[in-house]
Amino acid sequence: MNNRRKYLLKNTVLFAISNFSNKLGMFFLIPLYTWSLSTSEYGIADLLVTVCSFLYPLLTLNIIEAVFRFSMDKDKNEDKIIANGILCNALCIVLGLLLIPILKHIDGYSDYAYVYYIYVVSVAMAQTSLAFLKGQERLKHFSIGNIINICLLVIMSIVFLIVCKLSVFGFFLAYIVANVTTIIYCVFAGKIRIKFSKECFDKKLLKTMLKYSIVLIPTSFMWWIINSSDRIMIASFIGEGANGLYAVSYKLPSLLTMLATIFNQSWVFSAMNERESKDYEKYTNDVFSKLMIVLSLSAIILLGALKPIFGIYVAPDFFDAWKYVPFLIFGFLFMTLATFISTSYNVHKDSKGFLFSGLAGAIINIVLNFAFIPMLGIYGAALATVCSYIAVFAYRIIDTRKYVKIHFSIQHVLLLGIVLVSCFVTYLESYIGAIWCLAVVVMILIYYRKTIKNIFGIVKRKILHKK
Repeated sequence: MNNRRKYLLKNTVLFAISNFSNKLGMFFLIPLYTWSLSTSEYGIADLLVTVCSFLYPLLTLNIIEAVFRFSMDKDKNEDKIIANGILCNALCIVLGLLLIPILKHIDGYSDYAYVYYIYVVSVAMAQTSLAFLKGQERLKHFSIGNIINICLLVIMSIVFLIVCKLSVFGFFLAYIVANVTTIIYCVFAGKIRIKFSKECFDKKLLKTMLKYSIVLIPTSFMWWIINSSDRIMIASFIGEGANGLYAVSYKLPSLLTMLATIFNQSWVFSAMNERESKDYEKYTNDVFSKLMIVLSLSAIILLGALKPIFGIYVAPDFFDAWKYVPFLIFGFLFMTLATFISTSYNVHKDSKGFLFSGLAGAIINIVLNFAFIPMLGIYGAALATVCSYIAVFAYRIIDTRKYVKIHFSIQHVLLLGIVLVSCFVTYLESYIGAIWCLAVVVMILIYYRKTIKNIFGIVKRKILHKK
């Protein structure tokens, strides 16, 4: 028991360093973007970034997912896996050229055609390199690679946006410099051996990897619909300025996602190691319950601090973005729990589970976006996102019972109910919302004091052990 906790905690700390540095960097970037770009310019930049999140898995046949998962196998061949990854990235470089003439014919976007092509290719190659290190459990190198990426992104954004005043062009140029540097670091410091011999290009392995990754392309598309299609619809129905506001509203809930991402990234490795243990189901449910408590507390704390943060965090023109955050925080809570549950799909290489759960969420999201946005505006997009995340969570908690049963108790329901009430209270006067959230946090801390004490005890023992 102690070894599994130490292993989970060690990986969680490494991922925490990586993700915290990333979110901290983005925390500084948002004020920079909102002060140096107009709502329309930021809306254009965010929309192109959103489109990239769909494009690069498609252009690379989603090889990133296969590189990560197959690198975790005990009998893997590192040279062959990375060679297959490079081959699919070469495909991205060729197919990505189609983006240039397409953007050239779209008003407002034609000036960014070439820089956007380079940006998409750099994202694909950087993510593939990092995925390989992550799958190899070279987590220190993985974390350092992410830190280098975000630090350079912040520095280059200051240079290109503030000093050179390059607007949207500078926005993407900063990303390109950061991504290229990350690739170089992963190759040399991570000791990725790039070989082009015939032995490395294993057709059989490539076929197996693509069989796994290609099924996940529709899944990536489904998650793109859930996370990003609403921005395109907002830009179409309301305008780029509204999309700029909605993009900013996404940033604070992403802090909640960061907590879950940190933990879920490390949980994948623990689940792989523990899947044959006799008490695997009990252990999984124990971890799920603790995760639920931590996420609920974090969500309520964010809600209580919401208005003060936006008052000092963003430019005045973006302050109204806070109104959409409570919906998104509640939705992101379900998304992070769904991500934890989906670990079973990773362990068993069940890419179809990802596909069908994503499909359910995507269909609900796109239907509700068309129904809600014309009636409710930006609120409609946020509400559609919440419903789609709940649908994905419900599907996965039922579907993964064939691998491990997650026991969703009445206490879990009560925690979610408290978070939901806190979301509505946030729309009252600032001091009322703050007092409510503070009182709820205190009550949860008292009620779950033994569990929370246990969590901090594990962390404390780990720190003292290191010393």
